[in-house]
Amino acid sequence: MYVLVTQSFGRETEYRRALFAILSFWAWYSGDIKQVRTHLFTDNPDYFKPFLGDIPIDYTLLTPEKIALMRGKIDFIHRMKICLIDETFVKYPGAKLLYVDSDTFFIKDPLPWMQSIVDGRSFMHVFEYKFEEYRHVPMPTYWAFINLIETKIFRTSKGERRVSLDMESWNAGVMGLPSSVAELLPDIYDLTDQFYPPTSHSTCEQYAFSLILKEQTQLSACAEYVFHYWENAEKVTADFVFNELFIEDYGGVYKETLLENIKILTTRLPVLFEEHVLSLQDRSMQAFSHNNFYLGYKFAWKAIKKGSVNPVFFKDVLYHVKRHLKK
Repeated sequence: MYVLVTQSFGRETEYRRALFAILSFWAWYSGDIKQVRTHLFTDNPDYFKPFLGDIPIDYTLLTPEKIALMRGKIDFIHRMKICLIDETFVKYPGAKLLYVDSDTFFIKDPLPWMQSIVDGRSFMHVFEYKFEEYRHVPMPTYWAFINLIETKIFRTSKGERRVSLDMESWNAGVMGLPSSVAELLPDIYDLTDQFYPPTSHSTCEQYAFSLILKEQTQLSACAEYVFHYWENAEKVTADFVFNELFIEDYGGVYKETLLENIKILTTRLPVLFEEHVLSLQDRSMQAFSHNNFYLGYKFAWKAIKKGSVNPVFFKDVLYHVKRHLKK
């Protein structure tokens, strides 16, 4: 049995993103529908039911109290990811999990990927970098994390351990997890709870998943099956599209063609993200912030050629040009 699990709470834009993520799976999936359950953690199940009523789905209600409990004593929002994966393993013993953030969607039939999730093998979206590569990134939270792992010994169920700068970060927006990973979650909790308080780094749970899954399983990428649009400009673009897609008058012909329309959109959105002026501006700033000036200029010039660039963007580019010249 497989469980597609995600979370969505807070506002309607988040709900629409999760709808698209879930429905994109069912638009592409070619296997036996009886082999898959969807498990959605949300503060508003009633919003989803008109759209997902025909899909095998279970809801877990996220109350303010439950959210606070999942964030833990460290009050870290992404710690919730570990908790909901933990709860899903408990709810479906022996199941294999397909975890997806709400800002994702499937871009091809996931069945071959699902069949490759076996004990001893796990998946995260894509390899990103080794910690050593980010030593000189001009961002305080990165500096804090690098300093932490260079100076601290961490506690896990297997005793004290160090974290090497040679270790890797993989993107945790998508994960494929066999049931045996449930036994590894205590160490993922432990590392997250020790990483976050001294660094306030927003990807501490990702680092914990990356370290443990890399050490305890054969870790592979699954980006060929799922697209993760985590950049803000991509989210703005997606929200505009989803606002037109998920209409209130649900039923009839619309209901029959919804999955077909979503499947078509999953092939078009990555191209739209790549060329939209907001995405180009965002990629330019991301490149500059990591001292990749070549890519910063490249994306900035593409954005300028498209027009509709606001004065703030020009000001930011000028700042990085001056910074580059000083270097």
